[in-house]
Amino acid sequence: MSLPDRAPRVLPVVSVLYNDSSVLKRALVSLQLLFGEVLLFSEPYPFDMTDYYRSEMGPSLIRVWFCFSPLRDPSELSAWKKDCSKLEAEFSSRGKRLVNIDPGYLDHGKLVLASCKAAPDKIYMGSGVFAHTCLRYKKGQFHGPEHSFADFIDGRFDDFFTSAKQLLRKLLKAQD
Repeated sequence: MSLPDRAPRVLPVVSVLYNDSSVLKRALVSLQLLFGEVLLFSEPYPFDMTDYYRSEMGPSLIRVWFCFSPLRDPSELSAWKKDCSKLEAEFSSRGKRLVNIDPGYLDHGKLVLASCKAAPDKIYMGSGVFAHTCLRYKKGQFHGPEHSFADFIDGRFDDFFTSAKQLLRKLLKAQD
């Protein structure tokens, strides 16, 4: 019989969509207050496979990823999403967001992002927040599941998350 155990610590990861780097810089200061030190960040990626946020946030959006220290308990995901939603509201103008902030975590087998949108492949976490597995790690590489977003499926983030997985291993080893 299996008994409940404490979940292994995970690497907090945050995606930020933006089109004004000065807003990103200000948002990052707030994110560091919430999550801690930035240990790894990605190159900027064009958010070019959907126009989903165009009417609210404008054209030419960019996505950047941040990984934070310390490692955290994955059960905090709902609280992270609520905190990030408050930040989005703070960084808005005339009722429109200037940043889209999606917190999540990386463990040994997957990247999970928090969402406030229900879907058949998302797991309800409480407080109006769902967990969405956006990448899976298998046979030495990341794969975007069929239900994931197009920019996850096309592999553009794979190198970054391979580096993030190496960072996670290093941090977990240092805890032992």
